[in-house]
Amino acid sequence: MNKSFIKLILKVLLLLLILWIIFAIVIHNFGMYIYDGEYASYKETMDYIKNSNDYNDVIICGDSVAKSAIIPKQISDKTYNIAMPGTSAIEQYYLIEEYLKNHDKPKTILMMYSMTGYNQNVIDSFFWNRTVYFNCLTTSQFFDIIKTELFPNSFNAILEYFQYKTYMPNKYYAALKNSLKQRRYETNIDKYNHNKEYKGQQYFGIEKEFAPNDVSIGKMNGFKPLNIIEHYLLKCIELCQKNDIKLIILQNPVNLSTYVNSQERFKIEFEEYMKNLEKNHEGIIVDYNISVVDNSWFGDYVHLNPNGATQFTEQIKEKYSEYLHMTK
Repeated sequence: MNKSFIKLILKVLLLLLILWIIFAIVIHNFGMYIYDGEYASYKETMDYIKNSNDYNDVIICGDSVAKSAIIPKQISDKTYNIAMPGTSAIEQYYLIEEYLKNHDKPKTILMMYSMTGYNQNVIDSFFWNRTVYFNCLTTSQFFDIIKTELFPNSFNAILEYFQYKTYMPNKYYAALKNSLKQRRYETNIDKYNHNKEYKGQQYFGIEKEFAPNDVSIGKMNGFKPLNIIEHYLLKCIELCQKNDIKLIILQNPVNLSTYVNSQERFKIEFEEYMKNLEKNHEGIIVDYNISVVDNSWFGDYVHLNPNGATQFTEQIKEKYSEYLHMTK
C-alpha cells in the first residue's frame, strides 16, 4: 500500500472526525431546535432541579401519569411537579438526589407511576429513547446503575450508552433531519414556558372522555417489579427516610374498562406488593388500592384530562391534607 493512499485515508478519517465533532456540538447545544416536543418537558424539569433554589413544601415525582394528574397550584404555591414522562424509579432517585443538592428539602414527596411502570418495557421504550437520548443522566450516574449488576444486558448497555454520549449520527441524525422540516423551537419553547408557568404540570391526553381500556395492563398476568426498578424504588424510600421527608406513594386511577379487563392475579399481586411496601418501610404511606374512576376523567387510555386531574388532586388534598401544607 503506497504512502499517498494511506495519507488519503487519514485525511478522509480526519474529515469525518471533524464533521462528527461539529455534529455532536450542534446536537448538544441546540436541543430546543432539534428534538421533538417531549424534550421541552425534560429540559424544564432538569433546569428547575439544577438551576433553581426555590423552596417547596411538596414535590411531585413519577412518570407522565403523575405529571398530568397532580396539579401543583391546586395544592399550594409551594408545590412543584418534577415528574418526567416515561421515567421510572431509576431516574427519579437521581432527580430527587439532585433536587436536594440545590433546594432545601421538602416536607413531603408525592410519587406515582403507571402500573406498567415497573417492568422491562420502561427500560426498552423510555430509558434509552428519552432519558439517555435527552442526556438526562451523567456518566457517573449511569455507571452507578451498571454497578448494581441488576441492569439488563449491562455490557451491551455500556456500548449503547456511549453511542448516545458521543452523539453518534445513527442515534441523532433522524432528529436533525426532521428538525429541518419542522419549526421545533417554537413548539418546544411554548411547552417549556407552559410547564414553567404551571409548576411542572402538563397534560398529555386531550379527549374529554376516554372509554377504551389500557391494554398494556390487561396483558399482565401477574405483578413483579423488574429488579433494577425495585432496587431504585427502595433507594428512593431510603433517601426520603434519611432526609426526614414524608413519602406518599399513590396509584394512578384507571377507567372501568381497564379494571375489568385486567387479570385478577395482576390486581391481587399488585395490591399485595404495595401493602408490603408500606408494611416493611416505616414512615411511608402507600395508597395500594386500584382506584376506578369515570371515563370523563381521562384524556387517553392512561392520562387524566383537566377534569380528571382537578378531581384527582382534590381527592389527594382531602386524604392527605395533614402532609401537604396547603395554601389557606
